[in-house]
Amino acid sequence: MPNIIPIETERLKLVPLDLESINPDDHQKIEQKLGLQLASMILGEKIDREIKAAMRASLEDVIRNKRQDQWYADWQSVLIILKKENAIIGGFCFQRYPDEYGTVQIGYMVRPEYQREGYMTEALKNGISWIFQRPDISALVAETTRSNLPSHRVLEKVGMVVYKETDNGLLWRLEKCA
Repeated sequence: MPNIIPIETERLKLVPLDLESINPDDHQKIEQKLGLQLASMILGEKIDREIKAAMRASLEDVIRNKRQDQWYADWQSVLIILKKENAIIGGFCFQRYPDEYGTVQIGYMVRPEYQREGYMTEALKNGISWIFQRPDISALVAETTRSNLPSHRVLEKVGMVVYKETDNGLLWRLEKCA
């Protein structure tokens, strides 16, 4: 696991994945390494497709662009662990390297049985606070479908605002305060 100390909130632990751990096909290894309940066993052999897709995209980005290694080693993909159950309930990631304006995109998901409990808002508030400590980050963006009202509420609660609408979705933005 990385040398970065995980962030602990009242109910959650946010744990960054190192390059070795970003393997969507060996989720149980991550859980065992962290000493967690084996959610993949509890929920069946199949890990959520969203988590696997995000982890696979992260790994492909690292392989494709070697200069991003430090970026990916520093909180690019983060597991959300519910402390009272000692189990992974979701995750978020800062997708792609920051662009020339210091903007980075965030993606996130929480397992359905843990939705509507405020966990994602709690996790993102802390993750955003952390990412804005980096001098190379000036803004954060996210994209949602028009119909994903729970996700809209999460983004509003963390301070993001809609800056563009498309036929299929909404684009959200949060500027770092000076």
